[in-house]
Amino acid sequence: MRMHVKNKSKRIAISGVMAALSTVLMVLGTVISVNTVFFTSAAAFLAGMAVLLYGGTYGILFYAVCGGLDFLFNPNKLHVILYLVLAGYIVISEVLWMCMKRMADGRKKEWIHRGIRFVLFVVLYVPLIYFIPELLVSSDLVKKQWFMPGALLFGIIAWVLFDLAYGACKKIAWIHLEKISRKE
Repeated sequence: MRMHVKNKSKRIAISGVMAALSTVLMVLGTVISVNTVFFTSAAAFLAGMAVLLYGGTYGILFYAVCGGLDFLFNPNKLHVILYLVLAGYIVISEVLWMCMKRMADGRKKEWIHRGIRFVLFVVLYVPLIYFIPELLVSSDLVKKQWFMPGALLFGIIAWVLFDLAYGACKKIAWIHLEKISRKE
């Protein structure tokens, strides 16, 4: 019983530090407006780490807490939407991967998961650029005739880079987070 309580409090402490770091990154994304997407992506990566470390339910709770903290502390409330989209994509993607563990073929499973992630990206990204394009670009660009096709093409490129960056971050961070999480 005592070991269980110790592990649970350790999990809460690590999650609290990760949530605080996530909130700081999101506020930095607002303060340093040139790097909004970079800092918000880094904060979203932490939501994925919470799913990997403690499971889907805990990761969804972490996502909700960080979204609430971002809403409370971030002066630009539109950036909350960007965080919810990026972190939501990662959390849903990781939970789906956990659900797909029963599939035997690793290669087939990976391609199916990539297809699902692309559909998820489209479902999250298209409404974002259609309804709130000012979140990502200046309002002058939105008025241009080529904006929507260009935004879709740029979004696909950005999605590939975002996915690759998350995969690399996951490999590097997993080593360190797992050590911290497993220490007695």
